[in-house]
Amino acid sequence: MTTLLVMTVGQTDVQLVMNKQRCKLEGNTCGTLHDAIKERSWSVVDAPKGRSRDLIKVLPEGDLPLCAPKLDAVLAYFGDALPSSALVFETNRRDARDPRFAGEVMESRLRNRGVESVMRVAFLTGDEQLEDPSTEVDAVVRRSVVATLSNAIGLATANLKPDDLVFVATTGGLAAANELINELVRLHCVGGPRVTALEVPDGERGRQDDRAVEEKFHPATGCRARWHALSLFEKGNLLGAWGAVSHLEGASGQEWTQVIKWLAQFAASLPLPTACDIAVLNHQRMAVRAALRVELALRSGDIPRAVHGTVAFFEAALWDWLRERDFCAEDGASGTIVGGFTFTTEPCGEKNKRFRKRKNESVWKVNDFKEGVDAWLNVLGKASLSQLWGALDGIRDLRNDVAHNEPTPELMNDARTRMQDTQLWSNTDTFLSQLLVQDVLREFGEHAPETLLENLLANVRRRLLSPPNALIAEEVKDD
Repeated sequence: MTTLLVMTVGQTDVQLVMNKQRCKLEGNTCGTLHDAIKERSWSVVDAPKGRSRDLIKVLPEGDLPLCAPKLDAVLAYFGDALPSSALVFETNRRDARDPRFAGEVMESRLRNRGVESVMRVAFLTGDEQLEDPSTEVDAVVRRSVVATLSNAIGLATANLKPDDLVFVATTGGLAAANELINELVRLHCVGGPRVTALEVPDGERGRQDDRAVEEKFHPATGCRARWHALSLFEKGNLLGAWGAVSHLEGASGQEWTQVIKWLAQFAASLPLPTACDIAVLNHQRMAVRAALRVELALRSGDIPRAVHGTVAFFEAALWDWLRERDFCAEDGASGTIVGGFTFTTEPCGEKNKRFRKRKNESVWKVNDFKEGVDAWLNVLGKASLSQLWGALDGIRDLRNDVAHNEPTPELMNDARTRMQDTQLWSNTDTFLSQLLVQDVLREFGEHAPETLLENLLANVRRRLLSPPNALIAEEVKDD
């Protein structure tokens, strides 16, 4: 297993040891002092526990013992299993404040401690600045700097395998660059090694020795994930919403992610856990769930899925009614929809259209082909369902085009036009707004079918905006 350490350096990462204490270099002349150290005889020693309050403005005479307290704390975190390689990001600018010798000191310390491979990358040199306020896209970090950082991280992680480990410790340097480095490391390691962020809290403030710890979960991270998930859900992208926040599953205080997971399971037609208390996702009527899927598909711009779902909506509604039928009393049939039926007298006439039996089969099944659907609609007497069936005439072939052909843009544009012409979809690509759809759902007792998705959105929004320590389960019923 390979372990990579990614670190950044700043003004306090290299300190001078005097009188068994570590001393920070004065910030405004840090670069000038680094130039002077480079011309002198120096060595890197263990960082002493004692800290001096005095800032070094002038170097003492003689050999210069240096220490790297933050690096020592990070290496102590690993114990005897030190990283096999390290990537050190530094700056090498002419500015008198620039810690331009820190990278060389860090490399020396890493190699002396046994880290075999050390790569140093200076992402700012000469008179370069991190940002360029005159250009909007470069106002925080210039694009060329982003490219330098990304290329270096890509090179360092290129050959890592999923069971390798990457630790990133942005303990010094420029805050905007450090934030970017953390995210770039995670980006390059997607699908590969696990990334762990380390931080070295100020030991002086805590009156304790410097020690590296795994980065604490920042509340802003959870909030950022919430709005990202909610935004994707609003656009109908339930699977994308879960993909955006699944890495937080199991994190303390992030139980809200289970709501997004339920939505993704619903979108993928996977079984929902018993803990899911969002009623509409477990609605007993398949037609209600099918209608929601079409509306969400249209919101996300997934025309092929919406085409398929529109036809499936009718089929779901038909089977919802058939599951309520008393086949024994009304058809003289024994058995179940799933297992099939037997008759004391074989079906004939109209009944023969409603049931079918294939060769070598001993039971009759519900006939859900066109002839059978026509026969069943006559028996069921559901006017709105029959009207929907009529609207689907001539466009049911669209589902076959989606299922068996490549749904080209031309084909899908034609599908949208035909769906709108038959008033199955609105001119703005909505489904639950259409009277044909609403009437079918009202036959099932849904009083306000046009609000099904809006109620779900409000429910999820309420849960995601709850305080972090709030319980996910709420006594909330969907209208």
